[in-house]
Amino acid sequence: MTPLLAVRNLTKSFGALVAVNDLSFDVMEGEILGIAGPNGSSKSTLFNLISRIPFGADRGEITFDGERIDGQSDHRIAKLGLIRTFQREAVFQSMSCVDNILVAIEQTSGARGRQAERMADEASELVGFPRNFHNLPAATLPVFYQKQLMMTTAVAQNPKLLLLDEPASSLVESEIGWVRETVSELNAMGMTIMLIEHVLPLLMSVSNRLLVMEQGNIIALGDPAEVTRNPAVVEAYLGQPA
Repeated sequence: MTPLLAVRNLTKSFGALVAVNDLSFDVMEGEILGIAGPNGSSKSTLFNLISRIPFGADRGEITFDGERIDGQSDHRIAKLGLIRTFQREAVFQSMSCVDNILVAIEQTSGARGRQAERMADEASELVGFPRNFHNLPAATLPVFYQKQLMMTTAVAQNPKLLLLDEPASSLVESEIGWVRETVSELNAMGMTIMLIEHVLPLLMSVSNRLLVMEQGNIIALGDPAEVTRNPAVVEAYLGQPA
């Protein structure tokens, strides 16, 4: 079976620091691939390299939906259907919530006017973002609703592969429940998802496979229950052998 995303020998250095070290893995269509690892293990850097936002790899190959993308622009990659979110609440603070969504739709699909508004409404309903917030300035939203807006903006672009970078960070348990339900529902609709999280119960509950990184290397990849029992994973998280 051909993977939706194939990463081969991906490497990125910053001076003498090797941030991502010769990574190779596949993401199959329709799966949720959870990504875990201690702080500083280069999980977000991996998303940067795949999406080319804000930079690409030094070497390696990335194939998405049958097309090489490691030499493509971030705009082209998004148009192909590979969309990402960010750790921090990356919204246009001075714009209204709906304008945040509409700008993203126009950039990736070219849709405008009523068609774009319909797409924004549908994505809001899917994610659970309140439509009565649409005309509020994004800067006025609490963290939870900014995260909902960021997810809505991503979903409105109709991704084939959605890269979610710590959507549950800074959230309370009930809000983490929203992340769990939303990720599961989007996946049930056919969306392929890569999910970076430090909330391991969340990753364990939604992921088909779990990839664990440490210092830019993959130290485990496979069934989540088996991976979390891996001695290398336990040592990476606890600082001592299992």
